[in-house]
Formats: sequence, C-alpha cells, structure tokens
Amino acid sequence: MRFFLTLILLMVICTIAQAQPVKSAFQNALFVEEQSATKKSELPVSFLPNQALQSSNSTNVFTYAQAKPGVAMLSSAILPGSGQAMNGKWGRAAVYFIAEALSVAYYFERNATANRNEQAYERYANQNWSVLAYAQWLVDYSAANGLENGYQQLEAQLAQLNPADQNPDYTNTTNDWRKVNLTTLRTVEVETRFVHNSPQRCATIAANICSEFSHVVQDYGSQQYYELMSKYYQFSSGWQDFHARRIAEGDAHQYQYTWDPNMITADFVEGRNRAEEFNNNYRQAGNILKFLLVNHVVSAFDAFFTVKLKNSRIETQATMLGEESVSLIWHF
Repeated sequence: MRFFLTLILLMVICTIAQAQPVKSAFQNALFVEEQSATKKSELPVSFLPNQALQSSNSTNVFTYAQAKPGVAMLSSAILPGSGQAMNGKWGRAAVYFIAEALSVAYYFERNATANRNEQAYERYANQNWSVLAYAQWLVDYSAANGLENGYQQLEAQLAQLNPADQNPDYTNTTNDWRKVNLTTLRTVEVETRFVHNSPQRCATIAANICSEFSHVVQDYGSQQYYELMSKYYQFSSGWQDFHARRIAEGDAHQYQYTWDPNMITADFVEGRNRAEEFNNNYRQAGNILKFLLVNHVVSAFDAFFTVKLKNSRIETQATMLGEESVSLIWHF
C-alpha cells in the first residue's frame, strides 16, 4: 500500500511537470473571429470560456483538467474525485473522495486485525499442537490396524528418546521438533491410509481401509503448517486434549476414523475457528481493494465525460454564436 501511494504521488508530479500550454478549439475560433474584426466584447458573458483557459501561457494543471478530458480522467484515476473537483463538481468529488478515504481506512483496519488474529492463532497452535504427539499416535494407529507403511522405523527412532523427551512438551512445543525425524515421518504418512470404523465407507478399496493420507506435516512455522493442523482431521491427534484423552483411554482408545463430532476435540475446533477468523479478515481486506479499483475506474470515466460534455456544450454555443455574428456583419 505504501508503494501504491508513492506511485500515485509520482504520477501526479509527472502529470504536472509534463503538461504543456494548449489552446482550446473555442479559443482558436475566437482568435480567427478577432482577426476578422469581430469584437470580443460583443460576445455574451455566458459564452465566454472559463477564465483559467483565457491565458495561453498558463501551465496550471487545473487548466488542462478543465480543457482536456484525458487529463481529468488521469487525475481521477490517480485520486478519485480530483478531476471532478477541478471542474467544479464538488458534490461528486466529495462522494468519490470519501469513498476512497473510508475504503483505505477500512482496508488497513481489517488487515491489521487479521494480522493480530493470525499471530494469536500461531501462538495458540504452538502451545497446543505437538509433532511428537502426532508421530506417536501415527505409530500406534499403524500398529493397531496392521498397516504396512514402514512405521517400524519411526517407532524405533521414537524409542531411542530419553524418557524425559518421550512426553510431548505442551509448554513449548517447539522443543518437540528436534525429537522427530521429519523425513521418516513423512515417508510413513504418504504410505498411510485412513481406517474407518464402518466398512461400507471404504468397500471400494479393501474392507474398511480407505484412501491415503492427503497431506504430510509441513516445516515448523510455515504457512501450510499452521493451515493444515486445524483444517484436516488427519492432524487432530497432535492437539493437546486429543493426546491427553488418548493416553487416558489407553488400550480402549479407538484407532479408527469415525468422521463424526466424537473425533473432534475442543482444541481442534478452537484452532479452526481462530484460523477462520483471521482468514475472513484477510478476505474482507482483499474485497475492499476490489472496491477501491472500481472507485478509481468509475471516477476516472465520470471525470472524462464531465469535461467532454462541458466542452461539447461550449463548442455548440460558440457555433451558434458564430452564425449569428456572421449574419450581423452581413447586414451591417
């Protein structure tokens, strides 16, 4: 956004610096009539051009915004409402400018809120999701269902940990990442299938053995890491309350997917809600950017046609006056 605002400022400066004195078609017509001895004082005041256009040496950007539709269009494309303001259309200028100001303010507010919510979610995830708990569950899940996914290698690596390191550290889950070999874990994940407690759900493959896991654990701190843990049931076993329940249930724990609310713990739901909240705020900020674009485009075309129509009326009036002047000179 800072880059965008800086670009706008540079475009305005360039527009002013590159502007060259011009004469309107009406001024040229007046010049010819003056050379033909038609007195300028005979023109009614209502048909005279804007005072800003009467000086051929003026380089003021207002002059060109009032005379050239393209200049007014560019001005409003950069800053909505500016082209209208330089042509005296203060009401429409205020509408475009206020819409721009409110939209920019809303964008920054939504973006800042989303950023705060995202950081809060990441802190929550770091305190409540452990890769060690997930790896331990994956080993027990594979053994309980007799899966041939090479889990034995992961099991052997976990067994080599000191007794103090075998328990997930939910006070600081970053400590658990050095206890798990991610390469081995991911190798097991890609060979692991979902096991459902209802054979009918997976009969097309083999009994109650369903399709493979759709994802693998991502690197700690990455965007995908935070996204996956609260989005897919596959990773529910890493949440603190799921791990605590599994340990408490012991051999009675069911190592199968029920695909119902019973397998969703409060920590998983909380993580999902937090992730959804900051993503919604980012989406709202993105939507307001679309509105800003529309505001720039509509304001630009409105400024273009405002000047275009004004010049057309002036030229029509000048043509009518020119015919009357010729008639008067003929009779004189």
